[in-house]
Amino acid sequence: MFTSTSDDIEIGKTQYKPAQQSQGGLYYLDPKLTNYVSAVGKKLAAISDQPSLPYEFVVLNNSVPNAWALPSGKIAINRGLLVQLENGAQLAAVLSHEIVHAAARHGAQRMRDNMFIQAGIAGLGLTLSDNDYRSLIIGGASLGAQLTVAKYGRDHELESDKFGMKYMAQAGYDLQGAVDLQTLFVKLSRGNKNSWIDGLFASHPPSPERVAENKKHLLKLQNQASGAFIGHTEYQDALSNLRKQQPAYELADNASQALYNKQVSQALSHINQAIALVPNEALFHSIKGLILDQQGRPELAIKEHNRATALYPHQFSYFLNRANTQLAL
Repeated sequence: MFTSTSDDIEIGKTQYKPAQQSQGGLYYLDPKLTNYVSAVGKKLAAISDQPSLPYEFVVLNNSVPNAWALPSGKIAINRGLLVQLENGAQLAAVLSHEIVHAAARHGAQRMRDNMFIQAGIAGLGLTLSDNDYRSLIIGGASLGAQLTVAKYGRDHELESDKFGMKYMAQAGYDLQGAVDLQTLFVKLSRGNKNSWIDGLFASHPPSPERVAENKKHLLKLQNQASGAFIGHTEYQDALSNLRKQQPAYELADNASQALYNKQVSQALSHINQAIALVPNEALFHSIKGLILDQQGRPELAIKEHNRATALYPHQFSYFLNRANTQLAL
């Protein structure tokens, strides 16, 4: 290590919000869901090997299934991963795994080993590859974004699985949730789901070895477990609003893909349907503004960008998109 714990805390403090911003910003439409995720995370963090770290847990407005931890316990999980899980025990397995990465200072070890990779900025709906604004997007979020997508090594992943299950046992969660989670990840990785490969699997590579090791940990820890809480009902209740909104997010993802493929009319149709389902989602209006920009209709586009910034004035990309339209005008 060439950094101290105080350095970790400073990195987490300064990079947490930029890293969130670089990956879509907060999922703000359902604060109760964020509170639920945070409560599960804090319960596990309190019994970790580093309970005094300034842990935080947020849900990001990003369809790519992913979760990450910055140094000092600044943890995020995407809505795209939450909709794939089935119960509270699986969520606890994800969060406890990330808590171990923070508590064991795996991020600091990756910095030591210079294992940075260039961040893939996902979920912003930005079309800036042909101008000079790309550096502004990466800019302040560079370190945090790199840490969120840098690949963990085999030892780090096995260690996080092992001690994460230890935390789950002490917190009373059903350890089968950790086994089922890794089994799901292996199945999905074999199915070549691009969003998973680009997201969670890029930084947390699954393997049959991890499934087998988790089964061994389950047998060893069963006698130490203080309960076997699955939390299916609680999890489904917490996810109820997001699951209702999921068709709209799928339409928005289809709109972004169609825009990328220069199928502008199809993109506009998809995003209009998404807005009809969830009219107060700023992301949808930002995407529609980009589509109208592509159609050469900046007067209409600026209205959508204004709507996006009004609905969620904390996401820098919405203001940057609006600035591009103002420049065109």
